[in-house]
Formats: sequence, C-alpha cells, structure tokens
Amino acid sequence: MKEELIFEITRKELGLLKDLSKVLKEERDNIISFSLEGIIEESNRKEAILKRLEFLKHEKEKLIEDGLDMETMKDGKTWGALCSDMNLTIKDVRRGMEKNMKLLSFSMDHVKSSIENIVGLLNRSVYGKKRERISLLLSRSV
Repeated sequence: MKEELIFEITRKELGLLKDLSKVLKEERDNIISFSLEGIIEESNRKEAILKRLEFLKHEKEKLIEDGLDMETMKDGKTWGALCSDMNLTIKDVRRGMEKNMKLLSFSMDHVKSSIENIVGLLNRSVYGKKRERISLLLSRSV
C-alpha cells in the first residue's frame, strides 16, 4: 500500500518536473523576445510548480519515516524506470535553468549598457548655455 503511494507521488513529481521543463522553455522564449510580462508570468508558474514539488517531497518523507522499506522497492523494474525518467528530466530542468540564467544575465548587461549609452549621450548634449550632468543609479534587483 505504501509502496503504491510512493510510486504515485514519484509519478506526480515526474509530471511536475516535465511541466517545469516546459515552463523554462517558454520563459527562455520570453527572455529572448524581451517580454517582461511573459517572464513574470512564467516565473509565477515556476513558483507554483516548485511549491507543489515541495509539498510532494514532504509527503514522500512522511511515508518513508512511517517505516516504508525502500530496499524492496529499489529492486523492482518499475522503480528503476521511474528513477531513470526522473534523472533525465532533472538534467533537462537544470540545463534549462542554466540557459535562462545566462540569457537573463546577458539581457541585464545589455539593458545596463544601453542605459549607460543613453545617459552618456544626454550628458554630452548642451541645453542652452548651461551643461548639466545627469546621474543614474541602477538597482541590482530585478
């Protein structure tokens, strides 16, 4: 009985990880197209998925603490296939997260550089007889 619950929870985790992988791909597309609304939407979806994964993790831990014999489960073919799928999906999610972080870093550097260029152009401009300098402090949080 407990073994079936563990299998069910693990299948749900696998499904959520696959959903997370899809969300990461959609987030990547939004980063590339500079869609702030899309990035925020996908970020919210990621957060909801991660909360559900956290809940499932706690449920699985409770079952294991209640005396589930994991050794007998690990010997089965079903568990091995499920673990293999989990590992592949986790690798895919990690790759997606790394790509998105690199893209976000590049995008932030690009925006910062663009703002610095605009401020530089404005500082070189002369307004009337008096030359004014414009300062701009950028926040590091997104």
